[in-house]
Amino acid sequence: MYQVVRLSDLACIIEHFSNYPLKTKKFADFLLFKKAFDIVKTKEHLTKEGLINLINIRASLNKGLSKRLKSAFSNVIPVERPQVPKAVLDSNNPDIKHWIAGFVSGEGCFFIKTSKSKTHKLGTSVTLNFLVSQNIRDADLLESFSQVFGCGSFSIKEKTAICTFAVTNFNNIVDKIIPFFEEYPILGAKAKEFKEFKEASVLIQSKVHLTKEGLDKILLIKSRMNFSREL
Repeated sequence: MYQVVRLSDLACIIEHFSNYPLKTKKFADFLLFKKAFDIVKTKEHLTKEGLINLINIRASLNKGLSKRLKSAFSNVIPVERPQVPKAVLDSNNPDIKHWIAGFVSGEGCFFIKTSKSKTHKLGTSVTLNFLVSQNIRDADLLESFSQVFGCGSFSIKEKTAICTFAVTNFNNIVDKIIPFFEEYPILGAKAKEFKEFKEASVLIQSKVHLTKEGLDKILLIKSRMNFSREL
């Protein structure tokens, strides 16, 4: 966990995200957080009125007030959440592509899918999937990913309030997704997933996965990825 709590340090955080605004609906939380910061910075929270204003802001932040705070402040009036404009991803802007690499580092998934198949000689089909999922509130943003990648599909599951951008076509994986993240690298542990994903794509492209030896290699790679990976 990376955490910032000192007021003087939080000023640097606020300056950073003021210069480089968030693109998801979480930007509304940042704007509320900034208001709360100003109240604390000017010591208004030391007055009853200032404290109430702070609690009203807290009630609209993230998941709202905890049970303890609701019990302590029964007359809270949550402030209205700021309206965040629809995010527009300019596919010609290199900064947007770096942003997507960072976003995928935290929210994306490189996945090898294996399924039983009667039409495959070895009884197993292998496909590569690139997925990014978000809460339905950021559906507009996620849907626009196809403009940057030039491929992919978008879907919404109303019951779970989750939307997903997916690329499953092998040619698009090889010609667009992999080259994109080679040019705009992922950082952190997920870079390992991308490396394994890319290795699997080479085996599939050369048809090696259609042999017992090749399929075993794919399954070994799959066993090292995502939740199966040993830290």
